[in-house]
Amino acid sequence: MATNNEIEFKQLLNKDVYDKFKHAFFEHKEPFTQTNYYIDTPSFTLRNHKSALRIRVKNDTYEMTLKVPAKVGLMEYNHMVTYHPNTGDVISTHTLPHDIRDIIESYGVNDNELTILGALTTARLETTYQDELLVLDKSDYFDKVDYELEFEVNDYNSGLQKFNKLLNEFNLEHTVPKNKVQRFFDYKNQIEN
Repeated sequence: MATNNEIEFKQLLNKDVYDKFKHAFFEHKEPFTQTNYYIDTPSFTLRNHKSALRIRVKNDTYEMTLKVPAKVGLMEYNHMVTYHPNTGDVISTHTLPHDIRDIIESYGVNDNELTILGALTTARLETTYQDELLVLDKSDYFDKVDYELEFEVNDYNSGLQKFNKLLNEFNLEHTVPKNKVQRFFDYKNQIEN
């Protein structure tokens, strides 16, 4: 098990700006693909606690991650798992790693309430920018495609300055977007209603 305090800045992009960033920073990079299977209860108990549970499939590996609010950013609980996810599967809390199970049960989630609600597939490009990780994502979910720039940093204040400077170079003003899981669930609700 690994924990990680994640500090990152994000910006949604349109296709044209995505292409400009791709050309400027990732021209000789090959994207890799990862699919996130999002898990919650039918009443969105985890989302209501500002938390998210997923299984990420990348390079034939399966990693379960629970993200919960931290003083700065999010605390991630990460575990390699052997479970092969499918949309609609119900997951028993008894099969979860202990630390993830303890947090989820503290939210009042009962056994067999967790369901894999869908998948989001991302083609990701990564590079180093000013000693930090710069990420360019193209994500597909349901019938939607979105584009996002992420900047993962070690220090919030210096990272924010670097990110704003980068955005200024592309004539962008930082607008904090909803995260991928929020966009996924919002769009799922939109197409179901």
